[in-house]
Amino acid sequence: MDEERKSVDAVMRKIIGEIEPIKTLGSGKALLAGIRDSIGKELTNAPQVWPLLFENLPEEYLGDKARITAEENAIYLSLQIYALMQQGASKSERGEVKSTRNIGESLRILRGDESKAKAMDERFNTMVTAGSFEELAHYLRQMVKILKANIDTPSVDYPKLAKDLFWMQKGKQDNILMDWARAYYQTFQKSTVEKENTNE
Repeated sequence: MDEERKSVDAVMRKIIGEIEPIKTLGSGKALLAGIRDSIGKELTNAPQVWPLLFENLPEEYLGDKARITAEENAIYLSLQIYALMQQGASKSERGEVKSTRNIGESLRILRGDESKAKAMDERFNTMVTAGSFEELAHYLRQMVKILKANIDTPSVDYPKLAKDLFWMQKGKQDNILMDWARAYYQTFQKSTVEKENTNE
C-alpha cells in the first residue's frame, strides 16, 4: 500500500473529491445533511456516515469491534466540519484546494473586527485548552459555525485538519495546538511588518 493512500490527509482529500461534484445535487445535499446529523454522536451511532467513511479508509485504519481508531475519529470530525461549512453555500467551495497553514489561520479572520476580537480570542483559547479530544471537537464545531456565519468565503484546509486531529490523538496535541495558536494570533503582526517593509 503506497504512502499516499496511507496518509490521513490523502484519504480526506479523496472523500471530499467524491462529494464535491455532487454536493449541489439532491444526493449530495442529502449526504451532507446526513453528516451534519451525526454531530454530537459517537461514530458507533452514526450509520449515515459509515458508507462514506469505511469505503474510503485503508484496512489498517479500521477499528475492531467498538474500538474507534485515531484515523476514523480524525476523518469523522473533519467531515463534520466540512459539512457544516457547505451548509447553505451558494457557490462551489472546493475544500480540497483551500491551502492554509492550519485551522488557526482559518479562524484568525474572526479577529478582524475589533469589537468581536476579545470574545473570539476567549472562544479560541477555550478550544485549544480543552481537556479532551471530545471537548475540543465540540468547541471546534462552534468556532467553525461562527466562521461560516460571518465570513463569505472562508478558507479551510480539511485534509490538513484531518492530519492535525490524527496526530493530536497520537501524543502530539501540545505541538498541534501551539501551532494553531501561533497561526491564529501571529498573522496580524506579520501583515503589519509586511506593510512597513513595502513602504520603505
